[in-house]
Amino acid sequence: MTDIWMQTGTGRAFDLLAPTADMVDLEHDVAEALAREPRFGGHVRSGPYSVAQHCVLGVDAIIAETGSIDTARAFLLHDGHESYCKDITTPLAAALDRRVEQVIAERWGMPPEFGRGVFDEALRGLKSDINIAIHAAAGHPWPLPPDIAARVHHWDLAMLTAERRDMLCKPPKPWHPSVERVPPPARLGRIKVWPWPKAADEWRARLHTLFPHLAAKAA
Repeated sequence: MTDIWMQTGTGRAFDLLAPTADMVDLEHDVAEALAREPRFGGHVRSGPYSVAQHCVLGVDAIIAETGSIDTARAFLLHDGHESYCKDITTPLAAALDRRVEQVIAERWGMPPEFGRGVFDEALRGLKSDINIAIHAAAGHPWPLPPDIAARVHHWDLAMLTAERRDMLCKPPKPWHPSVERVPPPARLGRIKVWPWPKAADEWRARLHTLFPHLAAKAA
């Protein structure tokens, strides 16, 4: 174990640089941390809209519209790493990447391009290591097969479109074209923010439905 670890809600030591499946508690640490982790950096005026609710609503939309259990399983877990490394918004990640370029240029006099993508690569590596541990704890393959990964990405964008419509104010500028061209899930009603205990319970319920062996262990 490295010396960079965090204490989880259940009192586990979670090694952020060398996480393992035995450090992961899906039932409590992951479900409850995701239920308290706000999307959009907390900038939802109706209250903190959680990552857990995002995952649950996405799972329900996938099942209703496609019936794909494989995609639903992957979608439920796709933001699991955020229970340990937070939901760093896309603009914030881009800003931090730009700051790394500036630091390298100012501190060492090197061209900014030497730092281009460094923060993004470090964050992707951290997320990947955590995902390996989470998926191992769930008994689910990682990395995802390319077709499943593509479907998860599509549904993530579809959920983002719906969340922007229902949760946020009118955008002052256009968002990335990838968001603008993906329609929201057809069978998803208007989203209302859940309190965090409900979000945690609903995430756990989908976990037990999609991963019956975990439900049997929890019983």
